[in-house]
Amino acid sequence: MVVVMICWLVEVGDGVCCWRLVVSEDEGGIGMSGEAGWMRTFADSPPIRIVCISDTHNTTPLLPTGDVLLHAGDITQSGTLPELLNTLSYLQAQPHRHKIVIAGNHDTCLTTPSVLESIDWGDVIYLENTGTTLKFEDGRALTVFGSPFTPKHGSGVFQYPREQDVWSSGIGDIPQDTDVLVTHGPPAFHLDCGGMGCRYLLRKLWEVRPRLHVFGHIHHGRGTQRLAWDEVQARFERVCRARKERRVWSWGVVRDVIGLLLVAVGMKVSGRVRREEQETVLVNAAIVHGFRDEKMHEPIVVDFYK
Repeated sequence: MVVVMICWLVEVGDGVCCWRLVVSEDEGGIGMSGEAGWMRTFADSPPIRIVCISDTHNTTPLLPTGDVLLHAGDITQSGTLPELLNTLSYLQAQPHRHKIVIAGNHDTCLTTPSVLESIDWGDVIYLENTGTTLKFEDGRALTVFGSPFTPKHGSGVFQYPREQDVWSSGIGDIPQDTDVLVTHGPPAFHLDCGGMGCRYLLRKLWEVRPRLHVFGHIHHGRGTQRLAWDEVQARFERVCRARKERRVWSWGVVRDVIGLLLVAVGMKVSGRVRREEQETVLVNAAIVHGFRDEKMHEPIVVDFYK
């Protein structure tokens, strides 16, 4: 059984189906439509509704109402200022109280300081390795940090060598008190189609553990995951890393696969669901998809209880 599962992990790539055995993964929104809410605490306040989009590439999807609108980059297709301004007008017309945007690897015009300074963002907050605090009428607040960085892959801007740890170098250092993290690219092994995400970003997430992480970039990775920051997650990530490094037959990998199998079987038998207090929800909110980006997903909505 263990041998079969290791071979299967090698063939599948990112082991997504294996991960679904031990975490909750949804295709639409989180904490909505009768669910108790993945971020519910013992507070009586209504949730802060966060609408998440990314990789719109000049499209203007119909957006649900909410308190916060997050755009995780790739606003444009060719990176020109007219493209950016068209989408900015669309975002400014939305009714959300708070709107936050970061750049993506397609958004070339945002790398030119003079162009960046000339843009009238209006009520849209642009973050580039910076943070902001969103305040609400009932006294609640959310700290948000945004970064456009992605590992080098083809052409594009805001990219860094895959072997470079920009998340601990100062410029991309994520504050410890971050509630909501917005990056253009995903962390490694989660919603990244087989390890295309950044392992250093994943390492940083283990340190900071924001309650929500929104990203895009990998269009086919669109979806959501809950991370509990426990030994089950650590085992899964070690197996994925070993598979990517072509060392799936080591004793450590076999041990981790056995551990994952035991947890999966135990949860299936008992009906138990993994839940931890310091849980993080990941959202890959990519909108366009398809061979020529001709198809569109709907935005993902998150109800944030604080």
